[in-house]
Amino acid sequence: MRVAFLCIAALYCAGCSPTPRIRTRVALRPGTGTTRPLTAATSSRTRSDLVTNAEREVSNRARLRQEVANPFAVVRLWGSGALSVQAIVASLVATTRLTASLAHAPGADSVAQSAQTLGIDLACFAVLGAIFLREKEQEGKRLQKFEREEALSQLVIELPNGRRTQLQDIQGFARIVIVSSEGEPMRDALAVAEEWKPELTERGVVVVPVDSNSGKQGAESPVDWMSWRETTTAGGAKPFYVKPVRIEEWIQWLTEQKEDANVNPEASVWISLRKDGRVRSSGKGTPPWAKIAKTLPVDKGAWGGFLDGMDGRV
Repeated sequence: MRVAFLCIAALYCAGCSPTPRIRTRVALRPGTGTTRPLTAATSSRTRSDLVTNAEREVSNRARLRQEVANPFAVVRLWGSGALSVQAIVASLVATTRLTASLAHAPGADSVAQSAQTLGIDLACFAVLGAIFLREKEQEGKRLQKFEREEALSQLVIELPNGRRTQLQDIQGFARIVIVSSEGEPMRDALAVAEEWKPELTERGVVVVPVDSNSGKQGAESPVDWMSWRETTTAGGAKPFYVKPVRIEEWIQWLTEQKEDANVNPEASVWISLRKDGRVRSSGKGTPPWAKIAKTLPVDKGAWGGFLDGMDGRV
């Protein structure tokens, strides 16, 4: 029993490796302490290392969030696994005793008693094995969900003043609503949002319109970003829209979510986020702006956003 728990502790510690440092853009000459300029191959390797380290950082942060959200998940997972192994061993021993009882070996228990013991051991193994498999599946789903949210928080946006930043930098101050569509459906969705703009602005809603046609030849943006920048900067108010930068990364992230949800890649979708970056809700078509405006609490005053974790389903 003690050895089993030591093995569990070793496996758990092995999965909690520290976040690796990002390498600098300088390469050392072999056998010397001097540096040399980066060649094209070295630069390519460095970019690859940076991408790999960024992915590891996202994965590590997702694991930390998973442990905070479910502090006893590891105990349930490895505890049920260790007990399942013990149930297997007990079943093997009970099988041997049942064989001895059937052979009428000297000192053997009765056949009924041996069969009952084997049945209990097998039932325990079945229950504990089912718990282990369920916890393992749920752990994978939770980790995948947190990794998607962490990857989303790393995407880049542009503010009206021209500053570019990651989405996570404004999540603590805004309730993000991502609208992904193209052409006329996008214009219709944003037109309805404009009708509810005062109520949505009071609730800290910031819209990120992701044009799925962006980059295609002859495609026209449904948002006049020049007018958006001039109007918002002149008014000095909190922006109602922010511009997605490196749009192909946004489209790729949304495409992956559609594939996981078995949604048509061409479908119009929307995603509503909480202030902590968690996905509150999502759906196809136009966001229910009226329901969002009526469900979310007003984001102002000393207690603005205090109950953001319980601020409705939309």
